[in-house]
Amino acid sequence: MRIGNRIREWAIERVRRRARIAPPYRLAYRHVFILPTVFGMGFGAMLVFTALGGLNFNNNMALLMVFTLGALTQMTTLLAYRDLAGLDIDAIRAEPVFAGEPAHFRIQLSNDAPHARYSLQAALATEPARACTDLAAGAGGTLELAVPTHVRGWLEPPPFRIETRYPLGMFRAWSWVFPATPALVYPAPARKPPPLPRAAIGRRGQPRVGDGDQVHGLRNYRQGDSLRRVAWRTSARHDTLYTREMESPRDAACELDWNTTQGDTEQRLSVLTAWVLMADHRQIEYRLALPGQPVLSGSGPAHRARCLEALALFGQ
Repeated sequence: MRIGNRIREWAIERVRRRARIAPPYRLAYRHVFILPTVFGMGFGAMLVFTALGGLNFNNNMALLMVFTLGALTQMTTLLAYRDLAGLDIDAIRAEPVFAGEPAHFRIQLSNDAPHARYSLQAALATEPARACTDLAAGAGGTLELAVPTHVRGWLEPPPFRIETRYPLGMFRAWSWVFPATPALVYPAPARKPPPLPRAAIGRRGQPRVGDGDQVHGLRNYRQGDSLRRVAWRTSARHDTLYTREMESPRDAACELDWNTTQGDTEQRLSVLTAWVLMADHRQIEYRLALPGQPVLSGSGPAHRARCLEALALFGQ
Protein backbone atom coordinates (compact mmCIF):
# COMPACT_ATOMS: atom_id res chain seq x y z
CA MET A 1 0.00 0.00 0.00
CA ARG A 2 2.86 2.41 0.76
CA ILE A 3 4.44 1.72 -2.61
CA GLY A 4 1.09 2.30 -4.30
CA ASN A 5 0.62 5.61 -2.46
CA ARG A 6 4.10 6.75 -3.45
CA ILE A 7 3.46 5.92 -7.08
CA ARG A 8 0.15 7.78 -6.90
CA GLU A 9 1.79 10.84 -5.33
CA TRP A 10 4.51 10.81 -7.98
CA ALA A 11 1.92 10.61 -10.75
CA ILE A 12 -0.14 13.45 -9.23
CA GLU A 13 2.93 15.67 -9.00
CA ARG A 14 3.68 15.00 -12.66
CA VAL A 15 0.14 15.97 -13.62
CA ARG A 16 0.13 18.93 -11.22
CA ARG A 17 2.37 20.82 -13.63
CA ARG A 18 -0.87 22.15 -15.02
CA ALA A 19 -1.91 25.22 -13.03
CA ARG A 20 -4.90 25.12 -10.73
CA ILE A 21 -8.09 25.71 -12.64
CA ALA A 22 -10.91 28.14 -12.01
CA PRO A 23 -14.16 26.95 -13.62
CA PRO A 24 -15.59 26.92 -16.21
CA TYR A 25 -13.19 24.28 -17.48
CA ARG A 26 -13.40 21.56 -20.13
CA LEU A 27 -11.58 18.23 -19.91
CA ALA A 28 -9.39 18.02 -23.01
CA TYR A 29 -8.44 14.77 -24.69
CA ARG A 30 -4.85 14.98 -23.43
CA HIS A 31 -6.09 15.11 -19.82
CA VAL A 32 -7.87 11.73 -19.95
CA PHE A 33 -5.99 8.60 -18.84
CA ILE A 34 -7.13 4.99 -19.29
CA LEU A 35 -5.92 1.81 -17.58
CA PRO A 36 -7.51 -1.61 -17.07
CA THR A 37 -9.23 -2.37 -13.80
CA VAL A 38 -8.59 -5.48 -11.72
CA PHE A 39 -11.58 -7.07 -13.37
CA GLY A 40 -10.26 -6.05 -16.78
CA MET A 41 -6.82 -7.54 -16.08
CA GLY A 42 -8.43 -10.78 -14.94
CA PHE A 43 -10.59 -10.88 -18.04
CA GLY A 44 -7.51 -10.26 -20.21
CA ALA A 45 -5.62 -13.09 -18.48
CA MET A 46 -8.57 -15.39 -19.15
CA LEU A 47 -8.48 -14.47 -22.84
CA VAL A 48 -4.73 -15.19 -22.96
CA PHE A 49 -5.13 -18.65 -21.44
CA THR A 50 -8.12 -19.36 -23.67
CA ALA A 51 -6.06 -18.41 -26.72
CA LEU A 52 -3.23 -20.68 -25.57
CA GLY A 53 -5.69 -23.52 -25.12
CA GLY A 54 -7.20 -22.93 -28.55
CA LEU A 55 -3.76 -22.96 -30.17
CA ASN A 56 -2.71 -26.08 -28.28
CA PHE A 57 -5.79 -28.07 -29.25
CA ASN A 58 -6.21 -26.38 -32.65
CA ASN A 59 -9.73 -25.21 -31.67
CA ASN A 60 -10.81 -22.54 -34.14
CA MET A 61 -14.06 -21.75 -32.28
CA ALA A 62 -12.10 -20.92 -29.13
CA LEU A 63 -9.77 -18.66 -31.09
CA LEU A 64 -12.73 -16.95 -32.76
CA MET A 65 -14.29 -16.29 -29.36
CA VAL A 66 -11.00 -14.89 -28.03
CA PHE A 67 -10.52 -12.54 -30.97
CA THR A 68 -14.16 -11.39 -30.86
CA LEU A 69 -14.15 -10.72 -27.11
CA GLY A 70 -10.73 -9.06 -27.37
CA ALA A 71 -11.95 -6.71 -30.09
CA LEU A 72 -15.08 -5.83 -28.10
CA THR A 73 -13.00 -5.23 -24.99
CA GLN A 74 -10.65 -2.96 -26.88
CA MET A 75 -13.64 -0.95 -28.15
CA THR A 76 -14.68 -0.23 -24.57
CA THR A 77 -11.56 1.93 -24.17
CA LEU A 78 -12.91 4.28 -26.83
CA LEU A 79 -16.30 4.43 -25.10
CA ALA A 80 -14.68 5.14 -21.73
CA TYR A 81 -12.54 7.89 -23.27
CA ARG A 82 -15.53 9.46 -25.02
CA ASP A 83 -17.42 9.43 -21.73
CA LEU A 84 -14.97 11.95 -20.21
CA ALA A 85 -13.40 13.91 -23.06
CA GLY A 86 -15.15 17.24 -23.56
CA LEU A 87 -16.93 17.18 -20.18
CA ASP A 88 -17.48 20.70 -18.81
CA ILE A 89 -16.89 21.64 -15.17
CA ASP A 90 -19.03 24.74 -14.68
CA ALA A 91 -18.42 25.47 -11.00
CA ILE A 92 -16.89 24.09 -7.82
CA ARG A 93 -18.42 25.51 -4.64
CA ALA A 94 -18.44 24.76 -0.94
CA GLU A 95 -20.45 26.38 1.85
CA PRO A 96 -18.49 27.59 4.92
CA VAL A 97 -18.17 25.02 7.68
CA PHE A 98 -16.74 24.89 11.19
CA ALA A 99 -13.34 23.33 11.81
CA GLY A 100 -13.73 19.60 12.35
CA GLU A 101 -16.70 19.32 9.97
CA PRO A 102 -16.22 18.04 6.41
CA ALA A 103 -16.37 20.67 3.69
CA HIS A 104 -18.71 19.50 0.94
CA PHE A 105 -17.47 20.65 -2.46
CA ARG A 106 -20.22 20.52 -5.07
CA ILE A 107 -18.94 19.98 -8.61
CA GLN A 108 -21.39 21.19 -11.24
CA LEU A 109 -21.03 19.43 -14.57
CA SER A 110 -22.64 19.99 -17.95
CA ASN A 111 -22.73 17.88 -21.09
CA ASP A 112 -22.79 19.77 -24.39
CA ALA A 113 -22.13 16.63 -26.44
CA PRO A 114 -24.91 15.02 -28.51
CA HIS A 115 -24.48 11.76 -26.58
CA ALA A 116 -25.14 10.87 -22.95
CA ARG A 117 -22.40 10.30 -20.39
CA TYR A 118 -22.76 7.48 -17.88
CA SER A 119 -21.37 6.51 -14.46
CA LEU A 120 -19.42 9.69 -13.78
CA GLN A 121 -17.75 9.68 -10.37
CA ALA A 122 -15.54 12.01 -8.33
CA ALA A 123 -13.10 11.06 -5.58
CA LEU A 124 -10.06 12.34 -3.72
CA ALA A 125 -6.64 10.97 -4.60
CA THR A 126 -6.49 8.45 -1.75
CA GLU A 127 -10.17 7.48 -1.64
CA PRO A 128 -12.28 5.21 -3.83
CA ALA A 129 -15.07 6.70 -5.90
CA ARG A 130 -18.56 6.14 -4.52
CA ALA A 131 -21.66 7.96 -5.79
CA CYS A 132 -22.05 8.37 -9.53
CA THR A 133 -24.29 10.32 -11.87
CA ASP A 134 -25.42 10.14 -15.48
CA LEU A 135 -25.69 13.15 -17.79
CA ALA A 136 -28.11 13.16 -20.67
CA ALA A 137 -27.20 15.01 -23.86
CA GLY A 138 -27.34 18.74 -23.20
CA ALA A 139 -28.05 18.24 -19.48
CA GLY A 140 -26.15 18.99 -16.28
CA GLY A 141 -25.52 17.30 -12.97
CA THR A 142 -23.68 17.56 -9.67
CA LEU A 143 -21.04 15.49 -7.92
CA GLU A 144 -20.06 16.03 -4.29
CA LEU A 145 -16.76 15.61 -2.45
CA ALA A 146 -16.36 15.61 1.34
CA VAL A 147 -13.00 17.07 2.41
CA PRO A 148 -12.04 16.87 6.12
CA THR A 149 -11.16 20.14 7.88
CA HIS A 150 -8.88 20.66 10.87
CA VAL A 151 -7.93 24.35 11.08
CA ARG A 152 -9.73 27.62 10.44
CA GLY A 153 -9.16 29.88 7.45
CA TRP A 154 -9.23 29.27 3.73
CA LEU A 155 -9.14 25.60 2.75
CA GLU A 156 -7.47 24.88 -0.56
CA PRO A 157 -9.33 21.90 -2.06
CA PRO A 158 -7.04 18.92 -2.67
CA PRO A 159 -6.73 17.48 -6.19
CA PHE A 160 -9.47 15.08 -7.12
CA ARG A 161 -10.25 12.89 -10.07
CA ILE A 162 -13.32 12.48 -12.23
CA GLU A 163 -13.55 8.95 -13.51
CA THR A 164 -15.80 6.44 -15.24
CA ARG A 165 -15.78 2.67 -15.71
CA TYR A 166 -18.37 2.74 -18.43
CA PRO A 167 -19.43 0.55 -20.18
CA LEU A 168 -18.29 -2.85 -18.83
CA GLY A 169 -16.02 -1.95 -15.95
CA MET A 170 -12.92 -3.43 -17.63
CA PHE A 171 -11.18 -0.08 -18.08
CA ARG A 172 -11.10 3.01 -15.90
CA ALA A 173 -10.83 6.41 -17.55
CA TRP A 174 -10.02 9.36 -15.31
CA SER A 175 -8.80 12.94 -15.32
CA TRP A 176 -7.14 14.89 -12.50
CA VAL A 177 -8.57 18.26 -11.50
CA PHE A 178 -6.69 20.83 -9.42
CA PRO A 179 -9.35 23.39 -8.41
CA ALA A 180 -8.57 26.97 -7.37
CA THR A 181 -11.80 27.58 -5.44
CA PRO A 182 -11.09 27.53 -1.67
CA ALA A 183 -13.67 27.06 1.04
CA LEU A 184 -13.93 29.11 4.23
CA VAL A 185 -13.54 27.23 7.51
CA TYR A 186 -14.84 28.91 10.68
CA PRO A 187 -13.23 28.29 14.09
CA ALA A 188 -14.76 25.38 15.98
CA PRO A 189 -17.14 26.77 18.65
CA ALA A 190 -16.23 26.06 22.27
CA ARG A 191 -18.17 23.16 23.73
CA LYS A 192 -18.68 24.78 27.14
CA PRO A 193 -18.28 28.55 26.61
CA PRO A 194 -18.75 31.11 29.42
CA PRO A 195 -22.17 32.74 29.71
CA LEU A 196 -23.01 35.27 27.05
CA PRO A 197 -21.91 38.76 28.20
CA ARG A 198 -24.81 41.14 28.75
CA ALA A 199 -25.24 44.84 27.92
CA ALA A 200 -21.58 45.71 28.30
CA ILE A 201 -22.16 48.80 26.17
CA GLY A 202 -25.22 49.99 28.07
CA ARG A 203 -27.68 49.62 25.18
CA ARG A 204 -30.76 47.54 24.64
CA GLY A 205 -31.93 45.85 21.50
CA GLN A 206 -34.81 47.36 19.57
CA PRO A 207 -38.18 45.82 20.52
CA ARG A 208 -40.02 43.77 17.96
CA VAL A 209 -43.36 45.38 17.20
CA GLY A 210 -46.23 43.01 16.52
CA ASP A 211 -47.28 40.13 18.69
CA GLY A 212 -46.22 40.42 22.30
CA ASP A 213 -47.29 41.06 25.86
CA GLN A 214 -46.44 44.73 26.30
CA VAL A 215 -48.21 47.77 24.84
CA HIS A 216 -46.11 49.65 22.29
CA GLY A 217 -48.64 52.41 21.54
CA LEU A 218 -51.89 53.26 19.82
CA ARG A 219 -52.70 53.56 16.16
CA ASN A 220 -55.79 53.95 14.02
CA TYR A 221 -57.97 50.90 13.66
CA ARG A 222 -57.36 48.81 10.53
CA GLN A 223 -59.73 46.34 9.01
CA GLY A 224 -58.89 42.89 10.35
CA ASP A 225 -57.58 44.05 13.76
CA SER A 226 -58.75 41.99 16.71
CA LEU A 227 -61.55 43.58 18.74
CA ARG A 228 -59.71 42.57 21.91
CA ARG A 229 -57.02 45.15 21.12
CA VAL A 230 -59.39 48.04 20.49
CA ALA A 231 -58.85 50.84 23.06
CA TRP A 232 -62.53 51.50 23.72
CA ARG A 233 -62.12 54.31 26.24
CA THR A 234 -59.65 56.24 24.09
CA SER A 235 -61.81 55.64 21.04
CA ALA A 236 -64.89 56.99 22.84
CA ARG A 237 -63.08 60.19 23.83
CA HIS A 238 -61.80 60.89 20.30
CA ASP A 239 -64.84 59.59 18.43
CA THR A 240 -62.67 57.21 16.33
CA LEU A 241 -61.38 53.70 16.76
CA TYR A 242 -57.86 53.10 18.07
CA THR A 243 -56.00 49.79 18.34
CA ARG A 244 -53.34 48.89 20.89
CA GLU A 245 -50.09 47.89 19.17
CA MET A 246 -48.17 45.27 21.12
CA GLU A 247 -44.44 44.54 21.30
CA SER A 248 -42.08 41.91 22.65
CA PRO A 249 -38.88 43.51 24.00
CA ARG A 250 -35.55 42.06 22.99
CA ASP A 251 -32.82 41.00 25.35
CA ALA A 252 -29.99 43.34 26.16
CA ALA A 253 -27.38 43.85 23.48
CA CYS A 254 -24.05 42.06 23.81
CA GLU A 255 -20.46 43.21 23.55
CA LEU A 256 -18.28 40.31 22.35
CA ASP A 257 -14.84 41.62 23.16
CA TRP A 258 -11.53 39.83 22.59
CA ASN A 259 -10.21 41.21 25.91
CA THR A 260 -12.95 39.51 27.93
CA THR A 261 -11.81 36.03 26.85
CA GLN A 262 -8.90 33.95 28.15
CA GLY A 263 -6.46 31.43 26.73
CA ASP A 264 -4.43 31.33 23.55
CA THR A 265 -5.58 32.70 20.22
CA GLU A 266 -7.48 29.62 19.10
CA GLN A 267 -9.22 29.22 22.45
CA ARG A 268 -10.35 32.85 22.40
CA LEU A 269 -11.60 32.55 18.84
CA SER A 270 -13.45 29.38 19.79
CA VAL A 271 -15.23 31.14 22.66
CA LEU A 272 -16.09 34.16 20.49
CA THR A 273 -17.47 31.84 17.81
CA ALA A 274 -19.71 30.16 20.36
CA TRP A 275 -20.91 33.57 21.60
CA VAL A 276 -21.72 34.70 18.06
CA LEU A 277 -23.82 31.57 17.53
CA MET A 278 -25.58 32.01 20.88
CA ALA A 279 -26.39 35.68 20.25
CA ASP A 280 -27.62 34.95 16.74
CA HIS A 281 -29.79 32.09 18.02
CA ARG A 282 -31.41 34.42 20.56
CA GLN A 283 -31.86 37.10 17.87
CA ILE A 284 -30.25 39.85 19.89
CA GLU A 285 -27.99 42.66 18.72
CA TYR A 286 -24.30 42.15 19.37
CA ARG A 287 -20.95 43.71 18.58
CA LEU A 288 -17.71 41.88 17.85
CA ALA A 289 -14.46 43.64 18.78
CA LEU A 290 -11.19 42.08 17.59
CA PRO A 291 -7.72 43.62 18.00
CA GLY A 292 -6.71 45.75 15.04
CA GLN A 293 -10.04 45.35 13.24
CA PRO A 294 -13.14 47.56 13.00
CA VAL A 295 -15.98 46.74 15.36
CA LEU A 296 -18.80 44.80 13.71
CA SER A 297 -22.24 45.67 15.02
CA GLY A 298 -25.68 44.42 14.05
CA SER A 299 -27.79 41.29 14.01
CA GLY A 300 -29.24 38.78 11.59
CA PRO A 301 -27.77 36.18 9.22
CA ALA A 302 -25.63 38.64 7.24
CA HIS A 303 -24.06 40.02 10.42
CA ARG A 304 -23.45 36.48 11.68
CA ALA A 305 -21.64 35.60 8.46
CA ARG A 306 -19.46 38.73 8.67
CA CYS A 307 -18.47 37.99 12.26
CA LEU A 308 -17.66 34.33 11.60
CA GLU A 309 -15.57 35.29 8.57
CA ALA A 310 -13.65 37.83 10.64
CA LEU A 311 -12.97 35.16 13.27
CA ALA A 312 -11.92 32.63 10.64
CA LEU A 313 -9.42 34.99 9.00
CA PHE A 314 -8.12 36.67 12.16
CA GLY A 315 -4.33 36.91 12.09
CA GLN A 316 -4.01 35.47 8.56
